[in-house]
Formats: sequence, structure tokens, C-alpha cells
Amino acid sequence: MPIDKTFRDTWTRIGQHDGHSIWQSDKDESSRIHGNIVGVDFLLCYGCEKCITACPTNVFVTFTDERKRPVVDPLNDADCILCLVCEIVCPVEAISIEREGGSVDTLESLLQSSK
Repeated sequence: MPIDKTFRDTWTRIGQHDGHSIWQSDKDESSRIHGNIVGVDFLLCYGCEKCITACPTNVFVTFTDERKRPVVDPLNDADCILCLVCEIVCPVEAISIEREGGSVDTLESLLQSSK
């Protein structure tokens, strides 16, 4: 199951971590998403680091979560340029970028040019 892209509207903000929000699901208290512009679901992420390699603005860093599991943390999510590459490369769909005007058009353009 991919990240809940509605988390900013439907989950509870329970704290901060290095300048970005930590969100918790009301349905599953073990679920955590870190980030503001870029959200990473720590329950889904397994730390493959594909997003770290793909991100042109170095949004992500490696991190060990409270369960002592490797994950990626969107530490620099304010630097995100909304290119959506991290969403595309994430094999478990653990990342959600907050959409702004043009970001969906950018994704569709990228997908069309790869055909």
C-alpha cells in the first residue's frame, strides 16, 4: 500500500524533527510520515536510497528511525523543486510531494518523453 497522499489533511501533526513535521495516522499509531513539502512514510521506507541518488537538490539523508530501521529522511525538503523524481524511483511508493501548480504537468511530460 503506497503512502497516504492525503496525510497533510487527514493525519495529526505530532511534532517536529530537524525543522520538518512528523505526522501520525489516527488509524494506526505506529505509522509516521516525516516532512512538509516532501513526505516519507517511515513504515514503508526501507532505506534503499534510490531517492537520495535521484534527487537533484539533496533533499534526503539517511536516518535510523525509532525502531532502529534505516530510512531516508527529507531533512532538506524546503529545497525540493517539485520535479517528482523521488516519487517515480521509490519502489514502495513511500514518498509524496505536495503538489503545486505545474508539478503534475511536469510528471506527465517526463512520462510522455520516456515512451
